[in-house]
Amino acid sequence: MTNVRTQYREAYAPRTISKALLKALVEALADFKPGLPTTSRKIKARAVSAGKITDLEGPESWKVTDPHSLAELEQVRVELLLTSAEHRRCELHVEFRGGHISLSVLDSETGWGKSVFEETLNLLGSLGISSKGLNERLRRAYGLLDIYQNVLLVLSVAVFAVWLTGKGMSYLYACLALFVAGVMPAMIRSFHFFSPPKKAPIIQETVAKSRNFPWAEATAVLSFLAGVLQLAKALIAIVW
Repeated sequence: MTNVRTQYREAYAPRTISKALLKALVEALADFKPGLPTTSRKIKARAVSAGKITDLEGPESWKVTDPHSLAELEQVRVELLLTSAEHRRCELHVEFRGGHISLSVLDSETGWGKSVFEETLNLLGSLGISSKGLNERLRRAYGLLDIYQNVLLVLSVAVFAVWLTGKGMSYLYACLALFVAGVMPAMIRSFHFFSPPKKAPIIQETVAKSRNFPWAEATAVLSFLAGVLQLAKALIAIVW
């Protein structure tokens, strides 16, 4: 008989989390969805740093990072295996890397996959591990600006050309704001090329609450919104 496997995935921008959050995650997953008719439950964690791999199993597996230097961690992975029969199981993986945080649920004929995935999404959000809310919306909006930056630059030049004919200062404000929004991604990449940013650690003992706020992304997004509002204001003034 063919084994049907269904996978659910979600990825988040990289974040630095504290050891306390890692402990809270492991403890929450150890008691995850107790109503499921499982025959066995296994939770384990893996930490990888330069030339060193550590594996632990059980509710104390959050201590997997103890033998490692937190500054050198390359990957931390937490896994939960829920089994209902020999060939029926649901695997949950939460992975922390320098480039992303990812959640993956692989369901093999248990029918639990979707509910496990959705509840884990809520769990990561409640713990503050996943970058939801304003921060995530700003990063997504900045991602669109990064894609369309050339369009924004052309638009700003066009607006500037119209302003030179004497249509008013509002066009200049709109042009400048759109230009800042369009050129910001290129400026950030250029700055990172000449002065590479220090690699943010995956886990620290404690983490400041404001550490993960996307200031650069917020600046670009706000500049774009200001440009759009100024342009709309100028166009309305001309029409009326």
